[in-house]
Amino acid sequence: MKTLYPIKGIVPIINTPFTKDDRIDYESLSRLVEQALKDGISGCIVPAVASEVSKLSDDERKKLVEEVVRVVGGRTHVTAGVSDPDVRRAQRLAEHAVENGVQGVLCSVPVELIEDKQGAKEYFRRLAEVEMPMLMVQDLHWNGYGMGLDTIMELWDEIESFRCLKLETVPAGYKMSQLIEATGNAMPIGTGWSLPQLIEALDRGTRFLTTTAVNKPFDHVFRLHEEGRREEAIALFNRLLPYLAWAHQHIDVSVHFYKRYCLRRGLFTTSGVREPILPFDSHHMRIADEIIDDLIALGDQLIP
Repeated sequence: MKTLYPIKGIVPIINTPFTKDDRIDYESLSRLVEQALKDGISGCIVPAVASEVSKLSDDERKKLVEEVVRVVGGRTHVTAGVSDPDVRRAQRLAEHAVENGVQGVLCSVPVELIEDKQGAKEYFRRLAEVEMPMLMVQDLHWNGYGMGLDTIMELWDEIESFRCLKLETVPAGYKMSQLIEATGNAMPIGTGWSLPQLIEALDRGTRFLTTTAVNKPFDHVFRLHEEGRREEAIALFNRLLPYLAWAHQHIDVSVHFYKRYCLRRGLFTTSGVREPILPFDSHHMRIADEIIDDLIALGDQLIP
């Protein structure tokens, strides 16, 4: 029987900052990680979707992991994202991450295998041939239910290193409750793209939140709810809803928004993103800046 893996709280996806000539800006990366630690994170994941991982080379992905592990210096839990449709590439990335001292590995189910039970099981079985301290499976399906409950439960029973689930499906709530019950509350389930439904997720028992750059307010919401101060958690969360409703309209808008947020906070030197990506025009920028003003003011009001 698996015991509950000790992951709890705010576990952001680390954004990838770029220089003006489109190289990774490691000084900005260091500032982002240090700020996240000050804001109360319990771990971090790098690289993943919000890191623009699909636009990074293998060497860039590996270097990002190395740099985050170096900056963190053992102060929190680092999970390396190794997602790729080619399981052999995912294995190589996982081997590198483990060799460089990560505490876990994140891998999403390949899109073409979401509804292919045997294909998904074979993929994760092969990935798990790499000895890793923890495997976090990402059940990611932007517009659907994701993997079947039976698929997830069979993976849970058969793969020893599978200890956490990052649940990002539409909808996510009831599926979360089903999995918590089916595993006897031994599977920590994280909330990411469904952050606009955060209070429901907390009520259902989500263990960790995969935020992106905006961390302090979510740490406060999480702790208030954990302390039984649900009404206060709701009041604070309601101040975050306008930002979540707007920034989570599309993943590309979200990527642009968080880059602009990091630039405004003095963490990044540019708000550069990599193509291909949806445009971010003057209307987007105006609304983003208004929202960022409110987020910065809110963060300043919260005592660490």
